[in-house]
Amino acid sequence: MEPDKKQLKVVILGGSLAGLMCGVALKHAGHEVTIFEKEGHVRQSHMAGVCLGLDAERFLERHDRLSNSFSHRCLRIQALKSDETVRIFVNARRDITNWDTYYFRLRSNFDGYKSSSYPTPPQESATDGPATYNARKEVVDLTRTGDGEDTKLILSVLDHETRDVSKVEADLVVGADGPDSFVRAKYIPESKRQYVGYIAWRGTVPESEVSEATRNVFRRSVTIHLMDRHHCLVYMIPGVDGSLEKGQRYLNFLWYTNETPEALDEILMDGIDGHRHHNIVPSGRVRQDIWDARLEVAKLIPLPGPFLEVITKIKRPFIQVITEFISPRASFEDGKVLLMGDGLSLYRPHTAFSGTQGAFHALKVEEYVAGKISAQEYEEKALRYARLHWSQSIWYGHFYQSSKWTALKSAFYYWFHCGIDRIKSWWTGEERLLRGWSKVVEQYDDE
Repeated sequence: MEPDKKQLKVVILGGSLAGLMCGVALKHAGHEVTIFEKEGHVRQSHMAGVCLGLDAERFLERHDRLSNSFSHRCLRIQALKSDETVRIFVNARRDITNWDTYYFRLRSNFDGYKSSSYPTPPQESATDGPATYNARKEVVDLTRTGDGEDTKLILSVLDHETRDVSKVEADLVVGADGPDSFVRAKYIPESKRQYVGYIAWRGTVPESEVSEATRNVFRRSVTIHLMDRHHCLVYMIPGVDGSLEKGQRYLNFLWYTNETPEALDEILMDGIDGHRHHNIVPSGRVRQDIWDARLEVAKLIPLPGPFLEVITKIKRPFIQVITEFISPRASFEDGKVLLMGDGLSLYRPHTAFSGTQGAFHALKVEEYVAGKISAQEYEEKALRYARLHWSQSIWYGHFYQSSKWTALKSAFYYWFHCGIDRIKSWWTGEERLLRGWSKVVEQYDDE
């Protein structure tokens, strides 16, 4: 940190991807960063896929001190029809990793955490600030004392191991604590996630366990199978410890189906102790009869051969309820408290922009702390970015799961926000915030 720059005490609520990206950026800027995460250091992530869009690429170029590749490159979106013929939607590039690999990479950069994925953390810089990751600790209260330069934020932190509550001071608090954010609940209690009417049946399968023909269908493409108001999706992700070796990668399967709230009571019942889950039934907890019934539906449709082969080989399925929300605000307490990531806006998963949103917010928080933008500018950009891609994800969701008329209405809503983004960007002379896929320049290789 430069001698005339004040080192801030920053507390980040939430130690998942968005919180870690923000933590890494502010640590590299020389600030003292503490992350509180109510879960443990290692969580059951289900090997979920994470897309690295433009803002994630920018974040990694600026802040990633590890050099090895950790993402699988897809070169197009394609539709696999019932007769197993392929129709290309768009030739475009996306780099996809899995949650575990990205999490442990960020932990390695943030606090030098050693994992089987990254046993050797990168070298620290002399200008780095102190970084602490506190697992199994949750912020349960937040108050403000003083005014102006003397303002301090006081956080009450619950230790889930000892049940003790301690007090922590901070100059800046960042709420990166996900869809059920404590920060958002404190300042905007009416802003809550809402069920959108459908769920995802999910699971992963090692590519070594499927036929070569099936591997070839999915190896360089995000592949969709469209049906009447529901659809399936398969794409390749890195394997255990981020392995990109052929045969060690995984196929990530998702099947979105419309379900009534009443049907959820049965679908979300835990297969071991019988309690009803809220948003995710973890792997190992899905009732066998529920999963067997889903497999029977897959065979009766039937799904195209490659999709059917993958779903029947999933050993540990899990179920995700699709929810959404968008916050009307991103800055509180005169810019001393900020919202970011899924705590600010929860997209439907079809656009794969959740991780990219977290990267965008992390870079904007970094600019704000450096004095390059104001709290008002952070809020305007964070909310405009969120509104654009949230409305885009709704459009995609309605296209896949609803009527054509509903999809068209949501498309107009999305295009309206695209127009606002274009006008504001033209007026200020700045880059547009709308993000898209990278155009393909590579040719297919002979893996």
